Amino acid sequence: MRRLFAVEGLACAGCARGLERQLAALPGVRLARVHYLTASALIDWQEAATDRAALAGRVAKAGYRLVDNRRPQELEALLAAQARQLAVRLAVAVVAGMWSMALALVLYFARLAPETAWWIALGSGLFALPVVFWAGAGFLWMGWRSIRLGDPGMDLLVSAGALGAMLLSVAALLRGSPIVWFDTATMLVTLLLLARLIDTATRRSALTALRAMEEAAPELATLAADRRRVAAAEVPLGARVIVDAGEAASVDGVVVSGQSLVNRAVLTGESSPITVAAGARIEAGSVNLSARLVIEVDREHGDREIDRMGGAIALEIARGGAERGMSELWSGWLVRGILLLALASVALGLALGRPVEAALVQGLALLAGLCPCALAVAVPLVRLRAAGCAARMGVRIRELFAFERLANARDIVFDKTGTLTEGIPRIVALELAPGISETELLAAAARAETGIEHPVARAVIARHGELGTGGRRGMRHAEAEDEAGRHIHVGAAALSPDGRSRLAVSRDGVALGEIVLEDVLLEQSAEVAGRLRAAGLRLHMATGDATAPAEWVARALGIAEVHAGCTPQGKAALMRGLAGPVAFIGDGVNDAPALAASACGLSIAGAHGAARQTADVAIVSGGIERLPPILALARASQRIARQNLVLSVGYNAVALPAAALGLLRPELAALAMTASSLSVVANTLRLGLRRREPQKAVAAQAALEA
Repeated sequence: MRRLFAVEGLACAGCARGLERQLAALPGVRLARVHYLTASALIDWQEAATDRAALAGRVAKAGYRLVDNRRPQELEALLAAQARQLAVRLAVAVVAGMWSMALALVLYFARLAPETAWWIALGSGLFALPVVFWAGAGFLWMGWRSIRLGDPGMDLLVSAGALGAMLLSVAALLRGSPIVWFDTATMLVTLLLLARLIDTATRRSALTALRAMEEAAPELATLAADRRRVAAAEVPLGARVIVDAGEAASVDGVVVSGQSLVNRAVLTGESSPITVAAGARIEAGSVNLSARLVIEVDREHGDREIDRMGGAIALEIARGGAERGMSELWSGWLVRGILLLALASVALGLALGRPVEAALVQGLALLAGLCPCALAVAVPLVRLRAAGCAARMGVRIRELFAFERLANARDIVFDKTGTLTEGIPRIVALELAPGISETELLAAAARAETGIEHPVARAVIARHGELGTGGRRGMRHAEAEDEAGRHIHVGAAALSPDGRSRLAVSRDGVALGEIVLEDVLLEQSAEVAGRLRAAGLRLHMATGDATAPAEWVARALGIAEVHAGCTPQGKAALMRGLAGPVAFIGDGVNDAPALAASACGLSIAGAHGAARQTADVAIVSGGIERLPPILALARASQRIARQNLVLSVGYNAVALPAAALGLLRPELAALAMTASSLSVVANTLRLGLRRREPQKAVAAQAALEA
């Protein structure tokens, strides 16, 4: 059995990883993926070996609660409350911490009488108490949990450093010494609170992807029995619903009367409409193009195809499991290393004959002095800086972990319609019958296509303009009478081997010629494809469209791998099947599962809300021409983040010999932590400096486009 659950109380990636291992260790569990950004657990298990009670018990033993998966808006509300709580704790930490650090600076640099210095040190400690034991209480608890789950990380590292600094300082005060480390404890907690607030905002953003699916289909339906408009959720199974021409269906069902053309692009990405008649199925979100249909509902609201697609997105997000970013990897190594060094320092002191108290103080000094404050913000600061740089490029980064994965992507998969092409048919050629002019051919076609909501009709009207009182849309054709009463017929589009569509136009049965249409390539597509290949990426295309137009686009752009006729789930499976980190870019609801399944999903400007909110990176202004600079920014961000991690621990490593010998004084530790923090900030500000002018130019262009 496979189910998606919610996990109450999950607050850090390390805890998610530990819980993932705990669940995977249960008998009969085939798959366990815990995703902390959405606080969800995807579990596949054999009920004969393990029941739900055993799963819930294992989660409860870890300190959390397993519940039925919540609706996105419920979890979003919980995260909003968590963000408000973190903001309050951060405010307290900043205010109280500033006073604690200010008093510590007086101790470091002012020459004071021992009695005066002791009282100032005590004041620094009093201000540190609410920071560590109230604002940082959650980190202390999560640090303890990470030990129980066997996955120590940033929370344990900061907790150990802060508690070590507090204990060392209290011991000093009890001895009458003013040499204290309270400012170290407050700085550790404050910086981690800032980093956690950034992560919480990211988690909230991730959930909007699921909510967007609820808005992809209209929520009202017209009952055939009495023509009442009711909420789609209130329509029972077996009821009959009217879907007029030009309207999107809000229910899934079977056509019981009427014949029409239906655009299913919202679900499949097919650029050409399909014919439906009595007995055919139609899904919510599909647009009825030509004539009234009556549908008998065969799926309940919540179980529609588009609802299942929303469930697929939730599963794809959860399938990613617990992420382990660069800062989490480093903190995991450091917490083990620093704790071992502290214990070794105590053992060395005892071996050298020092008193037990002195050896413990030496170990606490090393623990407090070597805990790198800057590590908590080394990567979050880069993420914020990258988000700012991206915003100036007209790009919104929704999922920061995925943006980091983009730097390592070696394959990128494109949707076709609307991403590489304009998504709107355009007349590219006219093939005339003898004695017929272009004006005569276009006028006849325009008369038949006027007043019809259809992509082909829009292409004809865009070229000629409306003519007459309006034509009639039939099964794969349009027709009308001209001013002389002659019958005009425009035949249904037929794909040619080169991927183009052809309209056969006749008048009273006599051929006037053919109109050739194609979904034109975006002018920037070829350049972008070349730049991405030059950057070392392998290009693929996955589309719900037919093989002929897909291969035509691929040949024009030099894309070797083409996957035509893909369903939304097929696109998602393709993302999982390709080796290595895979990026996907698309614009439709049918692309949403693939966007969620990819290592980094990107949407272009004008994309459907579901695609835009599911995408990890949303291009707000522009199209695929933004891809090369986005990739360059991701790679530069990764490089800066790695440098920050080195800088965050480098100064502490310099102080290691003094710490090991028990010579590390608070002034040196404070100087090392301040220097590492300032270095991390300064290095982060380098990100985007070389692109400043181009970014301004892009921003100006975006303003003009708006």
